[in-house]
Amino acid sequence: MTFLEKIKPHIISNDLLIQETVLYALHDFPNLPEEWTIELLKEAFKNKEKQSSILIYTDKQTIKEEAVQILMKNIPLMDKSNVHLALRLFDHIDPELALKYREPLKKYISKGIWALYELVVNGTEEDVYTEYGKTLNALDRADSYQHDLFIKAKKLATCIVQNGWVTEDEIDWDIQEELNKQWFTSNGIMTVYMIGLLKLEKHIPILTNLLVRDEDTLLEEVATALIGFQSDEVVKEVEPYLKNADAIIFAVSVIENIKTDKAVQVLREAYHVAEELGDQDLLIEALCHQFSKKALPEICNHMKKEYSSGLVDIELTVSSYYSILGEKHPKLEEWRQVAIESDLDYINASEQENLLQNDPIHKENTVGRNDLCPCGSGKKYKKCCGKIG
Repeated sequence: MTFLEKIKPHIISNDLLIQETVLYALHDFPNLPEEWTIELLKEAFKNKEKQSSILIYTDKQTIKEEAVQILMKNIPLMDKSNVHLALRLFDHIDPELALKYREPLKKYISKGIWALYELVVNGTEEDVYTEYGKTLNALDRADSYQHDLFIKAKKLATCIVQNGWVTEDEIDWDIQEELNKQWFTSNGIMTVYMIGLLKLEKHIPILTNLLVRDEDTLLEEVATALIGFQSDEVVKEVEPYLKNADAIIFAVSVIENIKTDKAVQVLREAYHVAEELGDQDLLIEALCHQFSKKALPEICNHMKKEYSSGLVDIELTVSSYYSILGEKHPKLEEWRQVAIESDLDYINASEQENLLQNDPIHKENTVGRNDLCPCGSGKKYKKCCGKIG
């Protein structure tokens, strides 16, 4: 069975632990069927207990017409504390589709974005490139990560690629120029994004070498581009970085989301040579998200350890792995109970903090290791402020 075939019966689950694990496993996977996104959105608005998690973990999926209709129907009925999660999904709407629904979407999308959509749908090459340059300059001048500007740059870059307004030679030149700089510019990061859109396999080694960089926004785009190839060539190139302390978080993320037998083999081998507990936990989480029975020996032995690094919800992840694969283990119920209690402890701690601050209590204010980082970077907490060390 393929990865998607194993996951399909569980994308909507009454078991909240399994639901969480499935959402985590699908978040960075690039080939989610459109109908799954629709099913998840319907579940989010039917089941408020799942709403924040589903909206967070569908934020990388393309939002097509039926999804737009579901969002427009349900956003007015939402608790205000979750509306921003639903609105974030519009980042991935196709501009032509957005213009089709301009009137009902006006209240959710700013005037500046509408001007952008008009530009990428109807603008000339010169007009698009002029705005693209202005946007990249604004990003480079900004003191901190600017989500709206970054999304705008990606929309313009997508337009340039789709219209054939950039050549491979130009991309080759740009990436080589960036490699000679201490830090990648916004143009360099968008060049990585374009490489991913065009699936330029000759750049796989170059992208892989960037995994040692200490530039999180760049690393997110590098990982996304590499995952998009869904190639054992990527697995082979990334494998050495599983042993590099400066690169392991993103290296694991890449191989975790390439669903092949080679990826499982490489993750298993890396686990056996990993010395740090945090690295072992990351590798076991990645193996669980492959949902391959070949990883049972490593996962089973890992759970004999009496403590974890705290970077991974290990009992949640492993218990869901066993349940989804229909495997039995004498400690399965014990792991589930630990996962439930850990979740409750985390929620209670957050509630107490909110009470001290006289803030309203909302479950969605808690930050899980795989949730969006509260610093506003747009990254997972464990890849941002939650990094080990």
